[in-house]
Amino acid sequence: MIRNLQLRNFTAFEQADLQFSPGLNVIIGENGTGKTHLLKLGYLFSNAWPRLAKEPNVAKKHIENYFSLHLKQLFKPDKIGSLANSESDGKSLVFGRCIPFQSLQDSSYLDEVDWKFSFSRLAKENIGIESFCIDLKDDDSCGKAVYLPAKEMLSFFEGFLALYTKREIAMDETYHDLALNLSMPKLKNIPEFLVDALQDLAEDIGGALELDGGKFYLVANGKKRREITLVAEGIRKLATLRHLIENGSLERGDTLFWDEPESNLNPKLIKDVAAALLFLCKNGIQVVVATHSLFLLRELEILAAQEDYKSLPQRYFALEKTSSGIQVHQGDTVDEIDPLVLLDEDLEQSDRFMSIGNEQ
Repeated sequence: MIRNLQLRNFTAFEQADLQFSPGLNVIIGENGTGKTHLLKLGYLFSNAWPRLAKEPNVAKKHIENYFSLHLKQLFKPDKIGSLANSESDGKSLVFGRCIPFQSLQDSSYLDEVDWKFSFSRLAKENIGIESFCIDLKDDDSCGKAVYLPAKEMLSFFEGFLALYTKREIAMDETYHDLALNLSMPKLKNIPEFLVDALQDLAEDIGGALELDGGKFYLVANGKKRREITLVAEGIRKLATLRHLIENGSLERGDTLFWDEPESNLNPKLIKDVAAALLFLCKNGIQVVVATHSLFLLRELEILAAQEDYKSLPQRYFALEKTSSGIQVHQGDTVDEIDPLVLLDEDLEQSDRFMSIGNEQ
């Protein structure tokens, strides 16, 4: 699970220090404020522990190569130096801290893992590791991460893994990782605490996913099935989430990063997505979402105020464009972050709408 991110001169950020909760985390901002960049960095750090811990020797050079490779695959820059803030000639620094699920109730976070790397605008291929943890435990407590991009991928899943492996394509590593997760077979025994969430999602989706011959189908009532390409995109996104739960790709102690979950969903389905996200948080899955949707934000607020979720840890981030780069406002409630761009734009639209009525 991601605990915090510190950035200096990275992409649009001159300076930022984000403190995440082990539960729900919501990042809000206009286009171009770096929401997706924060999700990808959090995803990079969250997966470093479980992936590197499986290897026999974790030397400094190996860690440098690991982060260099995955930075390039996640962000797809022409060179590493392109990720440096364009307004700065100085060194870029990125720090990430992760914690295992078992330490969530331990304020000292004894098992935290820190990574810190740097690079200059001139860097072509590699970064430099400034600090790292070499004593990594390979066990279930470290958790892993799942990333859902804004665009669903079920419709182009067929043949994607082979294409990604053999060809240079524009799709970043999040799509490759998601395809790998989707290709896993379903669990024989789904954890009991997730059964209710699966039932609610099944009602919205109208069935369950079936992978047959490298292609996904939506199966209703265990009989009738439709090609996934004939299913609405919003339904495909919900079906993806359900499938990841069913096959164990997303389980207790993991982190879900989701970029614009509201994309191509109607308000009813957005409400159900909000309910599913809070349910996952309550059951030990950290959630980090980036959104433009005031509707989704308000729905999360409404649900979080209910008795079942009042004790759920939450964190909200608003990204603001300024002359010195992107400023991060953060707090434990929506009311603590300012400016709330989505709310400002919504109120401004209401004012313009009311002015039309007054003119008439």
